[in-house]
Amino acid sequence: MSRIILLAFILVSCNAAKPQATINPQQLAEVVLGKGLQEFYNESQTHILFVQQAAAYPNQPIKFLIIEKASGKALFEKSFRPGYVKWLNNNTIEYEDLPGIARQNEGNYIKTWTIPPAAQAH
Repeated sequence: MSRIILLAFILVSCNAAKPQATINPQQLAEVVLGKGLQEFYNESQTHILFVQQAAAYPNQPIKFLIIEKASGKALFEKSFRPGYVKWLNNNTIEYEDLPGIARQNEGNYIKTWTIPPAAQAH
């Protein structure tokens, strides 16, 4: 009797793995940022930069999101005051983040972000 229970337990444990649903990067970006997005691929087409359309008001922040294409995983999300965001190279973005009130002699508005090495390998 114990053999039958053990055999049943083993068979239940060997249940076939269920395939994971693929995540559509566009849908994820729309959930996070809303509709009407611009999308820009990096050089190797492995990552997508999604950017909201320019806001109706000049100083309203704009959001962007970087998603790994293969996994659909969001890697970086940021909002910035209207400036720009672009791929600097295959693994790095550059964005201009102007402050609401600029300080005298402050000029460090251009920032960069690099995809972590673990996510670059995909």
